Amino acid sequence: MKRINHRSLRLIAIFLVLFSISGCEKRNTGNVEEGTKYSAVLCIGSWPNIAYYISGIPSLTSGTISLKGNGAEMTGKVYAQDVIQKDGFYYHANAGSGRLGKYHVENGVLITDKEIPFSWLSWASYTWVDNNTLLIIGEGKGEARYAIIKVDKMTLKIGRLTLNAIPSGFQVYNIGFAEYRNNKIFLGYGFGSNDWTNYPQMPVYPKSYVAVIDYTSMNVEKSIEETRSNGLGGSSVYAPSSFIDENNDLYFISDPVNIYDYKSNSAMYRIKSGSTEIDPTYFFNFSAAANGEKAPAMWYIGNGKAIVRSRIAGESIDTDHYYRIIDVKTGSMIKKLDLPADKGERMVNAVIVEDGKAFIAVNAADRDYIWQYNPATDQLTKGVEFIGGIDYILRIEKLK
Repeated sequence: MKRINHRSLRLIAIFLVLFSISGCEKRNTGNVEEGTKYSAVLCIGSWPNIAYYISGIPSLTSGTISLKGNGAEMTGKVYAQDVIQKDGFYYHANAGSGRLGKYHVENGVLITDKEIPFSWLSWASYTWVDNNTLLIIGEGKGEARYAIIKVDKMTLKIGRLTLNAIPSGFQVYNIGFAEYRNNKIFLGYGFGSNDWTNYPQMPVYPKSYVAVIDYTSMNVEKSIEETRSNGLGGSSVYAPSSFIDENNDLYFISDPVNIYDYKSNSAMYRIKSGSTEIDPTYFFNFSAAANGEKAPAMWYIGNGKAIVRSRIAGESIDTDHYYRIIDVKTGSMIKKLDLPADKGERMVNAVIVEDGKAFIAVNAADRDYIWQYNPATDQLTKGVEFIGGIDYILRIEKLK
């Protein structure tokens, strides 16, 4: 299995200038089967010669998936797996090409529904305000910026967020998780450097913040300072690190490695329903309970349980990953799932939750499956297998 080396979104932008799409490997593709409930974003090749495809998945629990007759190529329209999918439509903001697009798959082709000029921010995180309103947040020229998009007509409103000023020695905002609740936006953020001289050792600011933003005005009401961990969530356009549960409580988990902090632990926090403060009675030190592992992604599976995709300890973003079940109510570890090690890539949207079960895509050393985990019986079952020279499963999605 080939690995993709994602150093950072900024390095990717640089590489995009250096390498043209024509260098990507091509494969024959056919129709994506109509009526499928699920899809996968897949890639073949190795950086920078990578081609990306969307394939339909008829069933999560059985059969095989290959690109033969079932692959709509994304390369050239949508850069990579940093897409937002809702109701079968895919959204992608590409600051490098200066466009924001809405796309869907039809007859084996990624169709452009509409593209609009867009170079105002490098997107990082998003949240849906309602079924037609998408809020995206990112960084641009040392400013925290946002865009509110009405996705039916692809119109947008753009603006700046008055977050805490960038301190001396740092040049950019690191944008973390974003969640909408009761007309408030909760946004994790911190500060980073654009000086890559000593990579992977980067300047690390020792504090992170949660901004509470009034959605109507987009005014920042306050920024809550946090020093017990660092890197409050990663770029949610790749994978989630927060959720709101049945009680309207907001949970989020930190990923210090996302901001090149290799010393801080990953930790989980809560903001209770009706509150705009981090719950002082709740703090779950995930790394201490998981052999020092960090937590780049998290999915809520219901009944007070969540799946965390954990990265082994070390100074590498791309390394082996595992899946762990946690009790979010008590802030405690339940178990490590008995799955093969997931090889390398951190930016993976790997879980679909449906009918009380979790379906987990695993990029193993030999054969790649979507596994079914039933929390009621605590059983793991092999599901659909990916075959035919696919190098990586980057996203799995429920379309409807």
